[in-house]
Amino acid sequence: MFIGIHATWDVYNCNKEKLSFVPYVEETLHTITATLDLEELNEAFKQFEPIGVTGFILLAESHISIHTWPEHNYAAVDVFSCKNFDTSLVTKLLEKLFESDKIELNKLKRGSLELVNQLKLTSK
Repeated sequence: MFIGIHATWDVYNCNKEKLSFVPYVEETLHTITATLDLEELNEAFKQFEPIGVTGFILLAESHISIHTWPEHNYAAVDVFSCKNFDTSLVTKLLEKLFESDKIELNKLKRGSLELVNQLKLTSK
């Protein structure tokens, strides 16, 4: 058992226009959080000139973030959550919303509960 899942997506061959400006990128992150039924607490987005976006949504369960490089048709997306979620749903959304045909998913299990419990027994 683990405390959380941290998944990252390298999204290649995207539609450059969809990566370029805050409104569409922001809408994409909100679509992901709604689909996964995650609770949004706060957010921040940065528009780069002439194009490119960095965005972050603080969640009750942890966070979701994105960094885009439209000049390379590439986006880096991550979701870290203590609530289990279906990474394939996010992959499908990213394929559709960014019109990508090449996505690489990396999934990490964070915080071994077994180790946490062992350490509790040995802590002072």
